[in-house]
Amino acid sequence: MNIIDIILITFSLSIDNFAVSAASSCSGKGFSCAHIAKVVCTFCAVGVLFLFCGYFGGVKLLGYISSWDHIVGPLILFYIGGKMIKGAFFGGDDDSECHSRLDMRGLKVLLALALATNIDVLAAGVSMAAFEVNITAAALFLVLFVCLAVALGFTVGSRLGRSFGNKVEIVGGLVLIGLSVKIFLGG
Repeated sequence: MNIIDIILITFSLSIDNFAVSAASSCSGKGFSCAHIAKVVCTFCAVGVLFLFCGYFGGVKLLGYISSWDHIVGPLILFYIGGKMIKGAFFGGDDDSECHSRLDMRGLKVLLALALATNIDVLAAGVSMAAFEVNITAAALFLVLFVCLAVALGFTVGSRLGRSFGNKVEIVGGLVLIGLSVKIFLGG
């Protein structure tokens, strides 16, 4: 694998982080830089941890990961997406309702989303070990792309939320459910 391959792989691995960040900022309310930095740090830490675990765990870890990665991640994303859609229909018109349904300010939700969006990074780490990829470069690119994806996700989601209200929350929930189906089907 060359550096272009590493860039493309790590960019692809960051896309779920964008979708989750956009969906979580659907209330249209502003988020502090400190909150966004907390999300970035959590998503990056879990991603790098999973990348290293996959890389250094190698083939032994692959058998264990492949038996549950296509079930756990999708279930978490499906549950949260469904909760967002339900809240859009039954949560009232108050913008704060969107916050409470996918509020990444809470540690439980933040960690669940970080785990769900980074399970595929674990498997990517295993394949990188097989190809003897420079893991430091891969980790640095992963951090770069996750930072950009989260920041852009919060920006896009917040702007759309201010413009379209709870309709964006429905779309955000559908995006999370779509991601869960894609992962479940092996895509």
